[in-house]
Amino acid sequence: MSVDLDDLKLLGRIDRSNMMGAVDRFPDVFLRARDQWDVSLKKSRSSFQSLVLMGMGGSASAADVVLDWLRAALPVPALVHREPGLPAFVNARTLFIAISYSGETSETLAAFQEAKNRGSSLIGIGHGGSLATICNRFKAPFMQVETSLAPRAALGQLIIAASIALERANLVRSTKREISRAAEELVHIRRRCRIETSRANNPAKSLAEKLLGHSVVIYSLQRMSSVARRFKNQLAENSKLLAKYDLLPESGHNEVEGWHERDNMLPVIIRDTQETAFEHSILGAFRATIGSSRSHPLDVRVAGRGRLSRLLSPILLLDYVSLYLAMLRRIDPTPTNLISEYKKR
Repeated sequence: MSVDLDDLKLLGRIDRSNMMGAVDRFPDVFLRARDQWDVSLKKSRSSFQSLVLMGMGGSASAADVVLDWLRAALPVPALVHREPGLPAFVNARTLFIAISYSGETSETLAAFQEAKNRGSSLIGIGHGGSLATICNRFKAPFMQVETSLAPRAALGQLIIAASIALERANLVRSTKREISRAAEELVHIRRRCRIETSRANNPAKSLAEKLLGHSVVIYSLQRMSSVARRFKNQLAENSKLLAKYDLLPESGHNEVEGWHERDNMLPVIIRDTQETAFEHSILGAFRATIGSSRSHPLDVRVAGRGRLSRLLSPILLLDYVSLYLAMLRRIDPTPTNLISEYKKR
């Protein structure tokens, strides 16, 4: 029996832990004051030659967004790191920011210890746990975020904390104005996508219905990669569906050939509202090449004033999509039993 996405009582019974409420609160994080963290570093901006944002899972998603947002403003090379071993360049002139909501992520803790051994400047971001304890032992700043339903629901807090850490390190200018502007637009997205908004006027419900029954393949430009990866991860964690993502224009030079075999795959292309003419031609050519009557590519494009808004607005929309898709499949989106099993093993 199909699920009516306007049947609020049924949806409430499916979403037993109220992950929908956690997504609804996403804009509120960006509306709050940002002065709860007191971060000071011994070294000055001129001392840093590189920046590493370390994280796994939902914590790493925050690092992805921060770099997609601020990379052009950073005066030093930066990367998001997702494994315990560190590259050779990490040294005493590296600012190493470890992001772990739980504070217990083994890969992040191992890398944090190694960065300490190499003399890097350290900052920890999370809810507590071993990371907070280690920061205290190392006399390194720890930026504590509030309790969330799951690490993936703490995305907004982790983004703000990481951006403030970069401000305190004098690697970027104040982000307060852009965060405030993004918050206003996120409130508008929430109004359009929340569960109370009917299917006829709700773009998230409509898109979820289009995705139902398909294997989703997500594409984006490099600068929108944080949105694409986040959506892939949310489809896995919330909808319990495997999806994949890849980047353009690279996919046009290899993966495009794989679309001879379509099976039940549906391409979703995440677009930026500010594309150059060359980028527009790349996306148009790729879209036309892989398109067919059976798998017509779906574009996701959400307008936003400013770079941060153009990242966060589609993230919020697609977070809602992942929840509605879970409900269409009658799946409670909150439990992540296989992740827990992996961590235990």
